[in-house]
Amino acid sequence: MMKQITMTKPHSPHEVKFTSASDPHFVNVEIVKRATGEMKGQHYILKSDVQVFIDMYRRDGFEILTNNEDNE
Repeated sequence: MMKQITMTKPHSPHEVKFTSASDPHFVNVEIVKRATGEMKGQHYILKSDVQVFIDMYRRDGFEILTNNEDNE
């Protein structure tokens, strides 16, 4: 089960965090301002769509900084 994936982009004030929701079928995606920790956006997505969102953010220049994923 996924715990957390954090993505950052050079020279961007934001980072994207994917965290497991309480429901095992969903994941929270938060766009957070790095300097203040203020949440600028949020998505609640199906766990099966995580790779689609990761690929979307990669196309936008973000890279995975941390991947605290359980391998079950």
